[in-house]
Amino acid sequence: MIKPIIRLILIAVLIAPNLAIADVAQTPVQFCWAMGNFDHTIYFAEIENREDRQASFDTLLEISGIDHHAVKCTTSDAEAHRLARARLMKDWSESEFEIVNTTFLSDLDY
Repeated sequence: MIKPIIRLILIAVLIAPNLAIADVAQTPVQFCWAMGNFDHTIYFAEIENREDRQASFDTLLEISGIDHHAVKCTTSDAEAHRLARARLMKDWSESEFEIVNTTFLSDLDY
């Protein structure tokens, strides 16, 4: 009688980390960016597992007095986001643009 219970506990212990990893991989991440019109800067923000923040990000740039091109946003799972972000950061760092992370500001409710 005890052996089946122990077997179930062991199976649960072995499966739980895999379920947690799968859940993290499926977590949606939104990544928004905009290029400044006049300052050669790329502003970006990212937020995980939240509602659409594109309007908040755009408002942050406007409140800050930053003239910018249209805001672009993507939403993807954590793994795809990590790969796309790395590619964009590499491309941006090889350009003449300065890169500014505004994540801590754009998470405010504007």
